[in-house]
Amino acid sequence: MKQLFASAIAPEEGNQKFILPGLDGLRAIAVSLVIVYHLWPTVVPGGMIGVDIFFVISGYLITALLLREGATTGRINLLEFWKRRARRLLPAIALVILLIGPITQIMQGDIRVALDRQVLGAATFSSNWLSILSGNDYFTQTSPQLFTNFWSLAVEEQFYVIWPLLLVTVALILQRRWRLFAIAVGVLVVFSLKISTVLAAGEAPLSRVYYGTDTHMYGLLSGVLLAFAVPWSLYPPTDKYVLYTVSRPYGMVTFARVLISWLCLFALIPYAVLAHESAKFFIPWGLFGASLLTIGVIQGMLPDMVVGASELLRKVLSFPPLLWIGQRSYGLYLWHWPLAVIAHYLYGPDRSPLINLLVLALTLAVAELSYRFVETPVRRYGFRGCARMVWQWLHTDRMKLVPLSITVVVTGACFASTAMAVHSAPQMTSAQTAVENGKKAAQERLQAKKEARASASASATADPQQSQDPSAAPSPGPSGNSQPKVDSSQVTIIGDSIVVATQPDLYDTMPDAQVDAEEGRTIDKVIPIVKSMASNGQLRKTVVISVAANSTFAPGQLEQILETLPQDSKLVVVTGFGPSNLTWIANSNSIIREFAQKNSSRVVLADWNSTIREELQKNPTLMTSDGVHPDLSGQVIYARVITEAVAKAQS
Repeated sequence: MKQLFASAIAPEEGNQKFILPGLDGLRAIAVSLVIVYHLWPTVVPGGMIGVDIFFVISGYLITALLLREGATTGRINLLEFWKRRARRLLPAIALVILLIGPITQIMQGDIRVALDRQVLGAATFSSNWLSILSGNDYFTQTSPQLFTNFWSLAVEEQFYVIWPLLLVTVALILQRRWRLFAIAVGVLVVFSLKISTVLAAGEAPLSRVYYGTDTHMYGLLSGVLLAFAVPWSLYPPTDKYVLYTVSRPYGMVTFARVLISWLCLFALIPYAVLAHESAKFFIPWGLFGASLLTIGVIQGMLPDMVVGASELLRKVLSFPPLLWIGQRSYGLYLWHWPLAVIAHYLYGPDRSPLINLLVLALTLAVAELSYRFVETPVRRYGFRGCARMVWQWLHTDRMKLVPLSITVVVTGACFASTAMAVHSAPQMTSAQTAVENGKKAAQERLQAKKEARASASASATADPQQSQDPSAAPSPGPSGNSQPKVDSSQVTIIGDSIVVATQPDLYDTMPDAQVDAEEGRTIDKVIPIVKSMASNGQLRKTVVISVAANSTFAPGQLEQILETLPQDSKLVVVTGFGPSNLTWIANSNSIIREFAQKNSSRVVLADWNSTIREELQKNPTLMTSDGVHPDLSGQVIYARVITEAVAKAQS
């Protein structure tokens, strides 16, 4: 049989396990960035690049190993490859789901939202696409779901299924014309970046741009490209197309490669610290930049680099603590997020740093147990081998049936409890429920008002009060003070999901207000709305803007809105409130306060942030679990804050 790639290695040598020193250290950096990003997002705002580091490593390593197998055996055993992947991935995933499921059954509440979809996605490696299809990435931002982190495993597993098939098929067509193959892979990288950029520019949901296999395969394919650039990286080369550095290890090319590798290594962590997920073009270009840095590190520690500086690089990245973390990086990645989500729902989004340290400690402990007693045995001996070992272990001493029986019973109980949690999982968070209830109540109220006005018109009644719903009378706030009187017929409110949820209370205090609100609305979307309403003569004299919970306000945006309003109009701007990990809220509030102070003659501040902070000290249950949307009592306070600001603007 003609071999896929020429090599001097004997087939039995090619089948031996090969470990590239330093890769575990790179994995350790990647998983550490992700964990710190999730637990302390303000410390490493760009820590999400850790996932892309993983992607590059996986793309390179899988391709290099497949090429090695093809070179040494003349073929690639796809079934054996997929069996190895199953041994590596499935045991740890099953363990996480079976242990986390019963905890959710005990806790109840928002932590179980969409658990059925999440478990299905984890079991079928389709988490990324199911998350995209669910279309609820807006609410999962503040109401995290247990297995959200499984999206990257889904992308990798889809790669593991498709890529070997494609590799074998194209190898048979192109024979050993690897340069053409590398060019084709490069085209796919460009295609992935292009489609991601186009979708992002077209205001596609963030989940579609970030989770999509097609829009996020540039990291994996970049690793593939590296494997083709140095196709003998995991075995000695005999092909006539060799890199210059192989024959002249101390040449300028080698020097450049060493320098690049060290610079890229030193740049990774500062890159994660300085980058920010909300920055324009960070997805995909910021993530692709991290992929390039990872390639730069890996290429400098490949076996063909025999100089001392490369050996030092491999040793640095094989430092024992890094090695320990890297070997357990899969378990650490799987466990840290569900444990952080549990802490979120137990202690709130602004929990103590000590709680996060406890989450980190538990993650390290559980990942070690998983690695030692579940992942390693199955990976080493296989599923059948482990079952055989258990059988032989039982035959040596019948008394060992007792611990085995306990294990079976506990496993069965966990499975049953998880199944119950999945079966009874709600589909909406408390915040979503509040928003939907707000929509429904507002629609019912508006419909009742239309019917009342129609009835009044039919009876030729001149009293406009008869057209109002009696329930629209102002209601006292929690402090017992009456709401101020305002001319609500001259009020336009433009807002986000908080306004949507609070519409009934806003109509209680301002029955004739004009409300335009939708979920996820940002300041960027408000500006064209205001301009359109102004040009159509739809804006009223008092305009309320409330989108700080979603928006990173930029200097000058509020000025644009104010310039659009007629000179006799007043602008009310509402501050935002939310957990500290939503860093844009504090920045936006600073801009809002400065803008209101600078334009005090025409702008009034509705300080929802300060008011709700004071009220939460008296009653900590005024917010839903996401810490952004108020509950029923909190909605009354929110409406009061806006009404008081409107009254001040109209005075």
